[in-house]
Amino acid sequence: MGVSQSVEDGRNASSPEELSYLLAERFATKSFTPLELTHFKDNFFRLAIDQGGLKYWNEKSLSDFLGIPDGSDSPGTAAHDSPLDAGPVIFRMVSYLGAFPFQNTLAPSVLTFEAMVKVVVLLTERYGKVLRRARSDRVKLLFGSLADVGRRDVGLQQGKDGGDKEEGEGKEESEREHSHAPGFTIDEPANDEDEDEDDDDLALAALESLDAIEVFKHDRRIDKTVYEARISADTFRRLLMLLLVISPLKPLESVKKYTSDLTPEHMESVRKAADSTLAAFIPEDGTGGISYQTFARIVSSSLPYLFDPLTPLFEHLLFSKHLDLSQKRGRAESTTTTEPEEKMPKTPETPLSPIMLPGSFESSILNPSTISHLSFFLPSTSGTNFIRSGIKLHPVFSTSAHGSSLTSFSHHVLTWQSSTLLILQGTVTDSTSQDQQSMITLGAYLPHPWKSSSSHHSTSSKPHDSNALPCLFQLSPKHTLLKGNPSSSVYTQNTPEAYFSNNTGIAIGAKIPPSSRSQILTPTAHGAGCLLIDSNLDYATFHVSSVGHNGVFLPP
Repeated sequence: MGVSQSVEDGRNASSPEELSYLLAERFATKSFTPLELTHFKDNFFRLAIDQGGLKYWNEKSLSDFLGIPDGSDSPGTAAHDSPLDAGPVIFRMVSYLGAFPFQNTLAPSVLTFEAMVKVVVLLTERYGKVLRRARSDRVKLLFGSLADVGRRDVGLQQGKDGGDKEEGEGKEESEREHSHAPGFTIDEPANDEDEDEDDDDLALAALESLDAIEVFKHDRRIDKTVYEARISADTFRRLLMLLLVISPLKPLESVKKYTSDLTPEHMESVRKAADSTLAAFIPEDGTGGISYQTFARIVSSSLPYLFDPLTPLFEHLLFSKHLDLSQKRGRAESTTTTEPEEKMPKTPETPLSPIMLPGSFESSILNPSTISHLSFFLPSTSGTNFIRSGIKLHPVFSTSAHGSSLTSFSHHVLTWQSSTLLILQGTVTDSTSQDQQSMITLGAYLPHPWKSSSSHHSTSSKPHDSNALPCLFQLSPKHTLLKGNPSSSVYTQNTPEAYFSNNTGIAIGAKIPPSSRSQILTPTAHGAGCLLIDSNLDYATFHVSSVGHNGVFLPP
């Protein structure tokens, strides 16, 4: 980054470059152990390109190390032809995050070691010791890293030429190596003066101890009338497809186990899941890209674990397979072995561990892409997504295997003494064209065991705990999530989270009518959403409303 090594503290640093260097040092010492830092340095400098004494990574170095497909590979190779062409998107994100907190001045940054330190800290969520309010502000950083590049000096010309807004992804490597680029216009939001102070909290906290607030504020003194940046659908779709494929990734597990040898059937399910997830972000008219307001709202409320796979992906940088520390454990610096293959024992490739346990049937709905989609929002008792927490799914009931009978349903489900994941798939009966009936996938997560019609469901187990709340969702054609209401007052005998009756069928989040000897009364829609399934298990009705906080489920 061209930073003078003689700078010792923030009071002597006067430029964004110097402060960025000092911040990277702070990140490194506070966020990594000495052993992790040693491994990190070995991984980086072993693959770094040396240009006039400046050591950095380019897009190919990054993609090759992480094991993700990169469009810069030669035509005809598996990586070049792979539909998971996420390398340029990941490189774009990293180039933006490496300039933190001076994205307006330094982005896109050269991927020096100092820049990569900040990238790994931000993407692996190791910022707790150096930053405050980082969890919420991380969403803004992720948006900025994905938003279309619009530079003040070329923006008008691009508009006249009708050029692709994603031109920034295809820039030549030499252009990316300039450290004094005009910057991203995502850092020049329009008409959001009220949010400016909150948006800067993460960066201000990072610079407080460096006595560099004024320099940062000068960097942020920008024209508020500049147009808002947006994420293009193509950019986000490519990232979503990668996240869906690698969502089961564990720390230090080979990424290529998930990204190689993908069958056409698997890729088709990945595309469908990505399009359904993307549909939640795209405006009704399908134009204009994804705004920051939409991105922040959907990620925070509906897809809280969407970017979790990036943590184990970038944690690979903190472990080197080419270091042998067995002979020099007590020394501050370790040496690199000359023949790592002979000295380092090979770790056998373990087969992928299925999340579905063996049972009486094989689910025709819960394929790997659907399970990955569920992991983006389903919670666990540990506070992480259910894949990272190690939860396994046990097959309990399927109409394909057990028939469309409520008796069979009650025999298998009502005796299940644990939480339940209910998934339905079918065609929309009220489609405008009967020839083009669209498929829909619905579901519900119920954290408590089912109860029969003789008693209502109890919600005494900490209703304020979000991990103990039910949720109702639509997976396709458009991702929609209705969270459980944390208010215990809504869970009554007439409004249980789940209800079963041989006469009326299954009701999730509906209002149950009083019992009657003269007639059979069916459950009715209540609150922001509910799911009703008839007694023959043939039809289901999904009610969703943008208003109503008096029911089991809150508005999406």
